[in-house]
Parts: sequence; structure tokens; C-alpha cells
Amino acid sequence: MLLIWLFSCFVRFSGVEGYQSRFTSIPSKPTFTHSGNNLTLIWRYHLSHADKPHFRWLVFGLWTNGDISTPLMSVSKNGKLVSYSDRIAWLGNKTTAAFRLHGVTIQDGGVYGCKLDFGAHVVRDSVRLAIIVSPRIEKNKIAEVKALEGEYVVIPCHVTGHPRRWIAWSRDGQILQNSTKESALKIPAARANMTGLYTCVAGNEAGIDKYNVLLLVTSCKHQSSETQEESDEHRSHDLGHFHVRATFTPTLVVAFILFVIFGAYFFFRYAGARSNKFRTYNKMSQDEQARSLMGEWSSFADSGEKI
Repeated sequence: MLLIWLFSCFVRFSGVEGYQSRFTSIPSKPTFTHSGNNLTLIWRYHLSHADKPHFRWLVFGLWTNGDISTPLMSVSKNGKLVSYSDRIAWLGNKTTAAFRLHGVTIQDGGVYGCKLDFGAHVVRDSVRLAIIVSPRIEKNKIAEVKALEGEYVVIPCHVTGHPRRWIAWSRDGQILQNSTKESALKIPAARANMTGLYTCVAGNEAGIDKYNVLLLVTSCKHQSSETQEESDEHRSHDLGHFHVRATFTPTLVVAFILFVIFGAYFFFRYAGARSNKFRTYNKMSQDEQARSLMGEWSSFADSGEKI
């Protein structure tokens, strides 16, 4: 009985599952890595002399309900490699099962397993892979929130990352809110003295990120005075336009009247001069008219003009 008990203890603590083949080294549980890194999962194993002839293949894949549910890579006894993913590379040998995952992402998080298959029995092990993503706060171009005094105010802080451990809000170095669930800062009733710069800080194992938001709280009295000033400004602006139009209209009327008067004056003066000339010409005798025409003709000829 004592020998049976010692053998069962040996099996329990050495990780033997069926005969004496076992894993001698396994990945840390859980295994953490940062998003974007290349990760290598390593299992070292020992095959007993009794199991070596029965070894069929080594399988690596996604683990569900105590066994590999989705194979990602397998290695047969004769060294034939079968891969079901371009992102996984084999780095192992006859005593080591090593699998490298290239460029891990948050979607790669989960449980993975390695299995030695001997047909009649198997040796299994699994490990949970946790992907750490640095926290990142979505930053708006205009980090400003406006509110009236007495209003319910929510200052947003949208955070991504895994795992999200904590989010803290502060103002002038004083912590206002520290939580692992709530990301937005909520103010039930804003007051004018709450105007200032607020800081949101998010952090986890991978690092921290910060974001500053300016809160402007305006009192109702100040708001009404600003509205009255804007109304007065618009009213004075409209009156100024009306005064300009009222001043400019009479000026145009006076200019038009003067233009008509002077135009009529010069028109009648020119018409009177032409009428006197024709009356004088008609009173001349034929000889005088001829001499007058000859004189006009001479003046045209002297000035170089042609008819």
C-alpha cells in the first residue's frame, strides 16, 4: 500500500498522464504579452521508452472543455509539419514544443493547449494568454464643455485598452473621481466656481494616457447680460445702416435736380444761339449768303479739314 501511495504522489506531482511521458516545463499561467509583440509558447517534454514507439503526433491549438478544439499546428512522429495559420511558426525539436505567434492582437487572447498523442492515451496542458493593450483616450480637437449654472454636466472620456484597470479625474491636482467602471465625470449641478481644466487619466499594466478638458460654467445673469448686449449691438448696427441710407437718399435727389436744371439751361442756350444764326442768315441777300458760304469754306480749307 505504501508503494502504491508513493507512486500516485509521483504521478500527481510530476505531471505524468499515462505511463511516464510528461511535460517537464510549461509556459507561465497565465501568460501576458503586449499587443503587437511576437510571443513564443514553449513546452518541454519527456517521452518514456515505453511511449516512444506509440507516439503519433504533437498538436497545438485553441483549448475548449479540457482538450484542443481548433488545431493550429501539428507535428507528426517523422517530423512532418502541418500548419493551419500563417501567423504561427514552429521553433521546436525532439524534446521541445515551441510555437511563435507573430503580431498578437487583442483578438488572440484566450486559452491555448499542447497535446502529445500516443493513440491509447494523451498528455495535455493548457495556458491562458492575456493580451495587454495600452490605454488610449479618444481626444477631440476641441476639448471644451460649456454649461449653465445649475445644469447637469457630463464630461466624456472614451477609453480603449485591455485590461482597463482604473480611470481617475482630477482638477488642480485634486482627485475628484477614481473608478474602474465609470469613465465619464458627472456633475449633478454645475457652479460658476467649477470652471477650470479637468484631467482624465487612464492606466493599466501597459501604461497610462491623459486627456485635458476645459469646463466653462456660465451664470444665468451673465448669460442674460450677454444676450442683452448682443441685442443692443444688433439694434445699433441696424440703426447705423438706416441713418446711412436716410442721409444718402436726399443727396441723390438733390444731385439729380441740379443735373436736370443745368442740362435744361445749356440746351436752351445752345438752341437759342442756333435759332439766331439761322434768322440772321435768312435776312441776308443772295450775294451776302454766297460770300458767307465762301468765307466758311475758306476757314475750313485753312484749317485742313475736308468735306
